[in-house]
Amino acid sequence: MNRIFSFLALPLLLLWSACTTKADPIIENEEEVITDVIYQLQPVGGGEEITMTFSDPDGDGAEPAQINVTGPLAANTLYDGTLVVSNLSDSSNPEDITAEVVAEAEDHQFFYVPSTSLEVDLTYQDSDGDGKPLGVLTQLATGGLSSGTLTIILRHLPNKSSQATISDPAGAGGETDVEVTFPVSIED
Repeated sequence: MNRIFSFLALPLLLLWSACTTKADPIIENEEEVITDVIYQLQPVGGGEEITMTFSDPDGDGAEPAQINVTGPLAANTLYDGTLVVSNLSDSSNPEDITAEVVAEAEDHQFFYVPSTSLEVDLTYQDSDGDGKPLGVLTQLATGGLSSGTLTIILRHLPNKSSQATISDPAGAGGETDVEVTFPVSIED
């Protein structure tokens, strides 16, 4: 009897293990590699576009990042903002990271943090599929003459239900994909 059981046990064990379901593999959504950031500000009603650019094609390599702002913002003016992020580390294969961020909007959020000396107010003009803010499209309203900095941050997997605001990412959590700071002035 033990022999019969031994002969049957092995095929039954193999059959049973072949029929069990395997867990689906966990697909990780890796952080984006971002080498270039362009923030375009177009005055509502017309006027000169202001462009802020950050470029660091070699990432953490020896070459320093290049930061440029095409001019001062006009006082008491409303601007429509558009943000473009790219990976240009391989010039033969540039990547439009903005499209990836929009496609994965529930997993991303941009923050725009002005220094306390810079008189600007920012608002989100886009959202993800759940109605939570994204930040590729913004509006920026300038106040009086001032100068300071504007820091743009992209968070991956933030807590979009937190109390974080467009200019205060505290509490949002998540991983920072990119953080760049631009010098900004507001003039007449």
